[in-house]
Amino acid sequence: MAIRVDDLKNLSPRYKVFVAVGLCLLLVHFYHFFFLRTVLQKKTDLGEVLETLEVQIARRQAVARQIEQHKREIAELKEQLEILLAKLPERKDIPSLLNGLSEAARVEGLDIILFEPVTPISQEFYSEVPVKMIVRGRYHSMRSFFDSVARSHRIVTVADVSIRGPDVEYRGGPVIVEAECLMKTYMFMNKTVENDGGPL
Repeated sequence: MAIRVDDLKNLSPRYKVFVAVGLCLLLVHFYHFFFLRTVLQKKTDLGEVLETLEVQIARRQAVARQIEQHKREIAELKEQLEILLAKLPERKDIPSLLNGLSEAARVEGLDIILFEPVTPISQEFYSEVPVKMIVRGRYHSMRSFFDSVARSHRIVTVADVSIRGPDVEYRGGPVIVEAECLMKTYMFMNKTVENDGGPL
């Protein structure tokens, strides 16, 4: 049986409200089923995608920060390496460095009794160049000499120090001592250059 518009007009107000509410509920149901549910599902999917992207972005930002930190650390290490390499002379610089040591002793008024380079000892990227040295002179001059060696811009160490004396040249004269030591300097080894292993 078909429902006509006149039949709806003749309904009591109470039934008209029921019919209106029913139509509204039916429209809401169709709206939810055909449109809203799809939109909500897309929103949920997009929310999950957004969350995944945010996690990925956070991870990549953390990696980027670590890369920048590693770059800074590498730059600092390179700078420190350059400073250390500047203190390690190359083979061609060793004779002038050894001459500088003997000259420093003479400047302090010391007599050089022995200045004998010893066979270098090769390490991974550097070579240890020992020099046997015996000097004679005033105690204070000796101390000044060793102090100037310690303050050298090159790496030079003093080992196996043995001091003999004191000898007095004349009554009331200066105290004279004799020091024997092993001076060690260090030479940067270029792997393309073969080390003959002999003394310099």
